[in-house]
Amino acid sequence: MSTMQATVRQQLAGLLEIADRMQARAADNDWDTVVELRNQFQQCAEALFSGQISRDIAPVLGDVIRRVSEVNNDVIALCRKARDARGHDLDNLKHRRRAINSYSVNSG
Repeated sequence: MSTMQATVRQQLAGLLEIADRMQARAADNDWDTVVELRNQFQQCAEALFSGQISRDIAPVLGDVIRRVSEVNNDVIALCRKARDARGHDLDNLKHRRRAINSYSVNSG
């Protein structure tokens, strides 16, 4: 294996590691860290694809792309779930405020 192939394999492994960390942080609702990791992922991906990639790496690259796509879909689903939960929290807060306002108007 050439040095260039080894470097590309290391970069691919790095992308997977960042993607897995993003998924774990999303599962923990640590969205600030998810954003930071997404920026790191973007920088690493740009560095990887700015250079030459050997055809010999194609199978590994395909596996990495599939895995990253799975992680991305999971992170999006977790994001939607968190967004929906926040929406329910905001709705509950609005209902409480209305109840307090109604009580205050009717009790005074």
